[in-house]
Amino acid sequence: MRFNTIFISGCAALALAACKQDLAEISDEQLIALLGDGGEPAQITTKTRECAEVLGGINEAVYQDVPQDMLGMVKTECRKRFQGWLNDSERNSTELTLEDFERAELAERIVALDDAQEAARAEQRAAEDAAKIEAMKAELAEAAAAGQELKAGLQERRDILAPACTNLRGLREELQEVNRVHSLFNRGLPAVCTGEPLRREVEQIERFEARIDGFELPEPGDRIFSSVPPLPRIDLDEIDGQIAQVEAVTADYRAALAEN
Repeated sequence: MRFNTIFISGCAALALAACKQDLAEISDEQLIALLGDGGEPAQITTKTRECAEVLGGINEAVYQDVPQDMLGMVKTECRKRFQGWLNDSERNSTELTLEDFERAELAERIVALDDAQEAARAEQRAAEDAAKIEAMKAELAEAAAAGQELKAGLQERRDILAPACTNLRGLREELQEVNRVHSLFNRGLPAVCTGEPLRREVEQIERFEARIDGFELPEPGDRIFSSVPPLPRIDLDEIDGQIAQVEAVTADYRAALAEN
């Protein structure tokens, strides 16, 4: 009788073992399709990972401080979540049962999948960050070169305007000495000659250069990327027009002096 009991118990144990799904037959893709968040590509969420840990009894440090009554509620919620997915034929192409989620072996596999996905995401983010940083380096170099070109063009025009304005002011003083009521005095000097020519534009260039020199490229992993400083809004064609105006007014003063 005792032999029969042992034999029956042994057979029951073997039958139970035979009922367990062989996890090696389930691919990672099947597990991700079953447990993923539905995104593209599907990702195992933190909640799903925690459910696997709790039901599978692994990584106890994650939930060791949770009160037992609350832990029971969490397990119930997790079982509902997994059962719903198991019942979804579009998600589930496996022979897993809810009881399989209480196996540490399955829980460890789910956690390993999540870790692998996170590592892949981190690698992708690092590659994207590196590409952004390289693009920003190129943009910064391009902005610096454009700034130097703009500065050179501005200086070239300033070298023309500064003496031209000085000369024009001298002609104005000469005309005042011989004819203080000449109609030219009603117009005044061109605006660019009323102060230091192009001083405002020079200061814009200086501020731009300071920002370029102080610009720090982001480090890999930074989530906030600053923008490369934009070029100052300095219109060299407009300045050429101001030079032409100064030259025209200078010609008027020379003509007026010739008449007097």
